[in-house]
Amino acid sequence: MTKHGQNNKPRLMALEVTRRCRFNCRHCRADADGAVADELSTEQWKKILDAVAAYGKCVVIMTGGEPTERADIVELVRHGQDLGLYVVMATCGYAIDDASLATLKEAGLMALSFSLDGATAETHDAFRRTEGAFETVLRAAETTRRTGVRFQINTTITRSNLHEVPAIADLARRLGAYCYNPFILVPTGRGEQISEEILEPSQYAELLAELLQLRAELGIELRVTCGPQYARLFREMNAEVPKVHISGCMGGRGFGFISHRGDVQTCGFLDVSAGNLVENGYDFAAIWDRSPFLTEIRDLPAYKGKCGRCAYVTVCGGCRARAYTMTGDYLAADPVCWYEPKGKP
Repeated sequence: MTKHGQNNKPRLMALEVTRRCRFNCRHCRADADGAVADELSTEQWKKILDAVAAYGKCVVIMTGGEPTERADIVELVRHGQDLGLYVVMATCGYAIDDASLATLKEAGLMALSFSLDGATAETHDAFRRTEGAFETVLRAAETTRRTGVRFQINTTITRSNLHEVPAIADLARRLGAYCYNPFILVPTGRGEQISEEILEPSQYAELLAELLQLRAELGIELRVTCGPQYARLFREMNAEVPKVHISGCMGGRGFGFISHRGDVQTCGFLDVSAGNLVENGYDFAAIWDRSPFLTEIRDLPAYKGKCGRCAYVTVCGGCRARAYTMTGDYLAADPVCWYEPKGKP
């Protein structure tokens, strides 16, 4: 049994505080819309924040859906800040203006993330299926930059926007983002409807090589999410720089996710519950430390296929969510990985 403190204490926790959103994005993990369904109350979310903070201080990402759809979002941000948590927010940007941002900043919000899935309005608005979404993000980013709040730009990468990645990264830099964070598509939620957009292994390999080059040239931080093979490539190319650490898949170890119903998950893309906080009386430690599912996820030598044979399994780990959504087995090999392992040393 994995015990508390064995490198599994989460550094990042994402809280899906709502599934409401005015946009209709093609890839949306949450399949978000305008309906209020199974949404936890203010007091329930405060108890969850209490439980997370009692386990250990970490970065808490308020996400959704669109977190600003909650009338109590400022109250939740303030509660997290009062507990000593580092509270940030992932937002579409349509509710971000000078007044709302000033209120969030006063409550203790430390940073924001916005998504740009194209370098132009044509590409981004088509992906988000909302006219004006591109200009909305640009305005929100400018407001955030002017206010002095840190923000990053995220991109979900598919076959359709693959060629625009360098231009999107450059736009993120010009907007004033401190970090560019591409996400590799995981076909879950509404993303199941665009499974044909998943990168081929050869495309994925070329993309990660390109991102490594961008990292050296961009002038701002570059991180990769749902692309754990990036960590292996970085390790191979930068063996002489041990002080720089790039993580592979952190799900169920350094990263956790709590759904809009209170289910603890490894991440938002792997829709398997390790236990429900509302049902167990808000005992986060009991779920995080003793869940059989999380114990399986943390048992890296038990991974199947070439992930299980790979010498880099502890560096990379493969994407468990992509394995699950594409094969039905969260311990299977990551389907988009091109690497042929030479075996463990």
